[in-house]
Amino acid sequence: MSDTKHLTSPPLQGANCQIDLDRVDSTLRTAYHCFTRLSPSDGPSSLQELLLQRLPHIPLASWKERFDFGGVYVNGREALADQQLPHPCKVEYYEPKFSIGEAAAIFPAFEERFVVFRDEAVAVVYKPPRLPSMPAKEQRHFSLKASLDALFGVPVHMPSRLDVSAQGIVVVSLNPRTHAHLQQAFESRRVHKTYYLATTAAVPWEALNVDLPISRDPRHPVLRTVTGVDGQHAETRLSRIGTSSSEGRAVTVIRAEPVTGRTHQIRVHAASQSAPIFGDNFYGGAPASLLHLVSNSITFMHPLSGELIEVSLPKELTPNWLHGKQ
Repeated sequence: MSDTKHLTSPPLQGANCQIDLDRVDSTLRTAYHCFTRLSPSDGPSSLQELLLQRLPHIPLASWKERFDFGGVYVNGREALADQQLPHPCKVEYYEPKFSIGEAAAIFPAFEERFVVFRDEAVAVVYKPPRLPSMPAKEQRHFSLKASLDALFGVPVHMPSRLDVSAQGIVVVSLNPRTHAHLQQAFESRRVHKTYYLATTAAVPWEALNVDLPISRDPRHPVLRTVTGVDGQHAETRLSRIGTSSSEGRAVTVIRAEPVTGRTHQIRVHAASQSAPIFGDNFYGGAPASLLHLVSNSITFMHPLSGELIEVSLPKELTPNWLHGKQ
């Protein structure tokens, strides 16, 4: 568009300056613990005994279930049961803030109706909000990949993923012959994805091309931030497309087309332009029950046939705030 503004330096003001670390931590489903054992005098040589000593509020009887659920690491490698500890070593535990027995009710279930497109080589599926795309460090049982592996009966390959709190369509390959082809298509930017987001902020611009590097935010390990010159190249095209309402709030709906695919890219770029996403607890969005970010369409060349595949999210899976845009 001729009236599209091109931004290559971050604004002086914006949601990058409004991070609420307490809000970030309260959003995470686990509490992170890290212990070091530099010598035998630094604690028991048994992993379970060390965990009991350092985390006395956790009952001994629960550790078998906790090891099975995941989240215990020794020197970066997952521990599946009690073991003898070397020294030096680092022990990490991602403690769930919920009862493990209630996990199936906390993580949304994948349904067969979420398969939007499928053939012998690829599938395009809907990921519901709050379901991790991949098995996470915190737990290994609940993820989109685990659900698809079970549904299709083969290990799927996911060249691109959605944030846990985001929703929308994801493409996966079902055949080992197509894994590399699809991965290369993403890496060479031959896949076009369209997202929509909603913000409660006033949006004075019609279109922006945000070309701002993204790096890890030193304030918190899960956060990212825009930087002036260093960091990874990140580019997102933003277009204001209308207004809507959600959860009793008026919102502006914005189309986002990422040119690159960095972690939290759309969320960080929107926040950098003082338009944090409604429900984004990481980057200063107004509080809401869900993150108002949806992956709505994808276009790519079929890795076997070369046919152009275009898939959009069906209306029945599209959030209401996107239905009502004006």
